[in-house]
Amino acid sequence: MPNHHLDITVAHRGLKREHAHGFCTVMDCDHRPREFLIEMETTLKEQDYITVLLHELWHVYQHVNGSLRDKRGVRYWKNVDSDTLAYKDQPWEHEAVDMEMKLYNCYMGLGPESFGKGTPFPNRLTNS
Repeated sequence: MPNHHLDITVAHRGLKREHAHGFCTVMDCDHRPREFLIEMETTLKEQDYITVLLHELWHVYQHVNGSLRDKRGVRYWKNVDSDTLAYKDQPWEHEAVDMEMKLYNCYMGLGPESFGKGTPFPNRLTNS
């Protein structure tokens, strides 16, 4: 998203009581959001941390491209009121879950569809 100026803060805190590994929250406005808070569980192992972070970053992408919107306290997915859907039925979560391993494999340089055809991104978070 090169034409967007985004402000993404990643905060680490215990999320076990909330039975979550991560959250993505829009911090500025419902219309054209550009400021986000990603909260991450502090005890995740390296692969889980990267996967959860990529999952939450996919939610940032969904908000920025307009497929996921919050208007006056109501959540919309592709302009359809989806506020009453149970977590397991939320299409934005299904999409993020579908993307997290694709993004992870690309990030780590695994598989034929990865960046550089088998080489990891040069700016990886890990030294391994």
